Amino acid sequence: MLRWLLLLVFTLAPLIGFEVYSHARLRAEREAELGQEALRLLDLIQTEQQRIVDDIEHILATLAEADIAGPDCQETMERLHQRLPSYLTLGFADRSGTVLCSTDRRTVGTGSADQPQIRQALTTGLFSVGEYVATEGPRHRVLPFALPYARGGESGGQSDGAQPAVVTALLDLDWLRQYQARKPLPPNVTVLLADRAGTVLVRVPDLQGIVGRPLPERLGQFLSGAATTTALTEGLDGVPRVTAYSPPGANGSGLAIAVGIDRAAALRSVDVATLWSWFPFLLILLLTLTGTAWAIGRLTRQRETERSLLKAVLEHLRAGVVVAEAPTGRVILYNSAAERLIGQPLGRIDRIEDYPRPFTGGPSEGSLELPLVRALRDGAVVRQEELRRDTPAGPITCLADAEPVRDPDCRISLAVVTLTDITERKAGEEALRRSETRFRELVENTPVMMWINRPDGGREYYNAAWRSYTGRSLEQGERWSYIHPADYPRLLDSRERGIAAGESYGFDVRMQRHDGTYRWHVCRINPMRQNDQIIAWVGTAVDVHDSRMAREAAEQADRSKSRFLAAASHDLRQPMQSMFFFAEALHSHVHSPRGRDALAMLERGMETLKGLLDSLLDVSQLDAGVIQPRIEDVPVKPLLDDIGSAYAPVAAAKGLDLQVVNHHDLTVRSDRNLLGRMVRNLVENAIRYTERGVIRLECHPLDGHAGIQVRDTGIGISGEQMSWIFEEFYQVGNPERDRNQGLGLGLAIVQKLSALLGHPVEVRSELGKGSVFRISVPLGDATESPAPVLPARAPERGRLAVLIDDDAIVLMGLRSIFQDWGYDTIVASSTEEALERLRAAGRRPDVMVADYRLREHKVGTEAILKIRELAGAPIPAVLLTGDSGPDVMQEAERHGIGLMFKPVTARLLQEALTRQTGTAA
Repeated sequence: MLRWLLLLVFTLAPLIGFEVYSHARLRAEREAELGQEALRLLDLIQTEQQRIVDDIEHILATLAEADIAGPDCQETMERLHQRLPSYLTLGFADRSGTVLCSTDRRTVGTGSADQPQIRQALTTGLFSVGEYVATEGPRHRVLPFALPYARGGESGGQSDGAQPAVVTALLDLDWLRQYQARKPLPPNVTVLLADRAGTVLVRVPDLQGIVGRPLPERLGQFLSGAATTTALTEGLDGVPRVTAYSPPGANGSGLAIAVGIDRAAALRSVDVATLWSWFPFLLILLLTLTGTAWAIGRLTRQRETERSLLKAVLEHLRAGVVVAEAPTGRVILYNSAAERLIGQPLGRIDRIEDYPRPFTGGPSEGSLELPLVRALRDGAVVRQEELRRDTPAGPITCLADAEPVRDPDCRISLAVVTLTDITERKAGEEALRRSETRFRELVENTPVMMWINRPDGGREYYNAAWRSYTGRSLEQGERWSYIHPADYPRLLDSRERGIAAGESYGFDVRMQRHDGTYRWHVCRINPMRQNDQIIAWVGTAVDVHDSRMAREAAEQADRSKSRFLAAASHDLRQPMQSMFFFAEALHSHVHSPRGRDALAMLERGMETLKGLLDSLLDVSQLDAGVIQPRIEDVPVKPLLDDIGSAYAPVAAAKGLDLQVVNHHDLTVRSDRNLLGRMVRNLVENAIRYTERGVIRLECHPLDGHAGIQVRDTGIGISGEQMSWIFEEFYQVGNPERDRNQGLGLGLAIVQKLSALLGHPVEVRSELGKGSVFRISVPLGDATESPAPVLPARAPERGRLAVLIDDDAIVLMGLRSIFQDWGYDTIVASSTEEALERLRAAGRRPDVMVADYRLREHKVGTEAILKIRELAGAPIPAVLLTGDSGPDVMQEAERHGIGLMFKPVTARLLQEALTRQTGTAA
């Protein structure tokens, strides 16, 4: 027997040895395969991470180019959030790192300038990746990215400190779990991510209590080295694994990434194959037991996970929740909010009799059972039951909802109660009641007349001041009987429109005092809102009768003054006109240098006086309302070109460069002359207050309007002076009131013309750097081409000029300068006299100059038309007038007559004649 046994042993020994050797070789080959598999999975994860990083870079570049960082940025981001994966958050941040808008609204306003990726992106101008950081606890880690936002400075409406500077992205590590869900890892494979410091960021599958802890010393090799490799390690759960890992220095992501494959589980197939050849039954039994144990363990872990998640959700609810089983009443689930509201611990309650009774239903009621008890015992359903509990810190009030849960046999198996804390709401309601009482007392005792109406406008309450003033009670008489009948329609219209719009409204009415006297009052009615709903209207009435009467008297006096100055325009301009003509006539008679200097000084003084008088009379006419605009389609380009040509020599004489920038052929709806006056005043103002640099006259289309603006590099306007520059007689930088700088009426005239034409004027200025004045003019329907300018001809001697003016001195001055220009002249003081002398001369005149207002209520237009009729030809003519009303301008334009406003210099008159005749005067 022994020999047979020994023989059997020796016979089987090679087979046993071969099996042992085969098994060892299979295990070695399998371990090598496990290393390659771990490296492959590691490469897949790193590739996926790099793909996500590349996608993020592309997305950030697209957002930067799309330039959506405007007032609607947050709304656009919220729409974009619906298209992004849940683990990705995008946003715009300023240079301090503060998030301005984001796909996750909770991150708006967060951030810090210490974020390295922000600094790196702003420094290098390139896409930058930061380090993983914690944002909402140790289990929530994100990888930040940043890309400079080159268009951040163009965001309208933002101050420099809050402009977008970078486009940011946050990559939540949850991407790894989502990737694993889409592409499940092979069984017994774990993925571990840790930062440079060795802190565990994520582990898949999740291992409770691991995230946020440092790596054990035995896994320190994951953090060192510069190449990806494999090793046999003991995992965080103590399981030996074949692990492929990539240290932070090897992958450039700042992370240690490790993929481990359970060595024992992976080799189990080899062992099983070996055991199958030896012990099939034991193998089957072992596999069955192992599978059962694994299934039970997984099911247990799943239930524990679900319970943990449920507890976590309950803990984050503001409402208290308690779940108890029936019929015992044992509490099986609750949250801390429920314990706080009930005021006692719930974890040890096992019977219905153990439930506390801390609540009362009202001042007259005793303690109440918790609604959960009634749902367990009686199957009662409780809805919104108000419960109150007194505490040293004050009462706590909550609303309770309870309901039983029944099984398929309709037996109560569970009961659930929710407790909603309404303490703050109750306190707010009480505070509102106290506030309303105080408000009523305040309204009743205020000395100002006040009243309260219902939301529909119906009367509700009048205070003591109102009752005392009107001598009426709330119930007495017709509601509107104290209102002056003439003011009632206006009151009713304002009231109906205000109530319909739900907005504040007001009106000025005459109210009857208790003594029967009607006095003016300013009434203002404002809505009172609660939860965006109008609950009442509060009105006030202030007696302004005395101040209104005084203001009307002052306005009447001011209008009288303005009408007087406007009407006196002709008489004020006549003597100055003769001074200009005679000064021009003196040029041919003054030969000495001293005399010419004196004459030049005289003309300069008259030019200054002319400018002052023009501005003063223009303001008076605007105040008097005698100027009526003639609105038409006006081409902007010829208007600006004419102004630029006229003022370019003036600017050049001061060493300034006047540029006209008008790349758009626009047509506007305006009064050609009044709009030109506004622009000329702005150009004159820019020249006056600019010592060096450039003045630009520009025109650009802007939201259905033409923006005509004058930009200078002058002294600028301080913030405190900005509100005064449009006032009459106010001048910046002219405290000595130097009249060579005008009267300070140029911008006042611009402001008045702006109101008259409906062309808003905007001002931007920086002290010491210049100002920009912009006029917004509505666009017209078509572009008109300017009339062609006739070429100038050399002057001809012997031409005949007819001069008509009822002022002998002005007439003599006119004759003198025309004779100096080489004209033969016929002078007359009336139409009849001019016609008579023309018939006697037997000649056809070449030009005519006539005063507008002649004796016996005649006008110069009539004289010009009759002379043209006599000559049978459209003789060129210029009309001189001191009236700047629209009637004169329209009449002159209708008949093709040049128009000039007195006083006019000889040079300007010569230019007007050139435009009319096409030759030099």
